[in-house]
Amino acid sequence: MQLKILIVASLAIASLPCSRIAFGQQTSPSSSDQPIPSTSVPTTTGGWPSPDEAVARLSSKLNLSDDQKSKITPIIADRQTKMRELADSSGRRLQKARKAKSIMSDSDKKIEALLSSDQKKTYEQMKEERREQMQSRMQQRGNGNPQL
Repeated sequence: MQLKILIVASLAIASLPCSRIAFGQQTSPSSSDQPIPSTSVPTTTGGWPSPDEAVARLSSKLNLSDDQKSKITPIIADRQTKMRELADSSGRRLQKARKAKSIMSDSDKKIEALLSSDQKKTYEQMKEERREQMQSRMQQRGNGNPQL
């Protein structure tokens, strides 16, 4: 049961638009000349990319328009804020896992509403790949083979 809870929470976090989040790696600053909006999350906090960086990664895979980027950036910023608050909060693991899944699902719905049908298909494939990667890592950890 605990493994199932961990998998659900891990999948929720893994479905964020950056696979580096799972490992807490630092990301390099965006090469964009555009100013970072006040809603952005610094890259130095826990290895999370800024919303602009996360959207840039999405854009490279989904070929987002400027309008889509401007609408998705605050969705990512809000999601990151909620996930950080959840991670810092106390509570039972199962409740936190359910809340994380809800946060991710809500933000994914908002993002998908802004995508074309082709972009939605690609976005779904991206999420599925991250789920599979996370399940593989969880299975390796469960077998006593933690990844570094």
